Amino acid sequence: MSKAFEKGFLKFLFFFTLLLCPFLLKRMGMKNFLLTFLLNSLTNGIVDRFVVNRKLIKYPVRLLKRDFKIHILFDFLLYPVTSILINETTKKNGVIITVCKTLGFISVIVLVETWAEKYTKLIRWNKKWTWYYSFLSMAVKSLLNRMIIGSLRKTTTTKKTT
Repeated sequence: MSKAFEKGFLKFLFFFTLLLCPFLLKRMGMKNFLLTFLLNSLTNGIVDRFVVNRKLIKYPVRLLKRDFKIHILFDFLLYPVTSILINETTKKNGVIITVCKTLGFISVIVLVETWAEKYTKLIRWNKKWTWYYSFLSMAVKSLLNRMIIGSLRKTTTTKKTT
């Protein structure tokens, strides 16, 4: 794929995700939206920096390439919005359904990441890194984030009713 296509693909994802945000914000409310978004963004930045500094993953084509080694678009917009979708679609579900839905979202991300690694220069995995490390790390992180947000929702709901 050409670099122009890859940059265009990133710009499309950027604008598409930005268009989703007002709808999610309206559905969730400002507090839940920001809490979920910021928690996910913070943990994404930490994890991605760790992985990039260990040279397990690199992003040859990315937005703000001169300023950051991590993938700003994925870490601070795409994955946080996905986390919001996960939290919103699982907020009334039990543990098993929540895990299944979360793994479904993560599977889609990993499929796209695997495609991007194979056919584009958007991401490159070190020989020590494979799709299942991406799947496992995102699954664990997403489920932990979901657990934290779920706990916070329960405490704020409990405080309102007492």
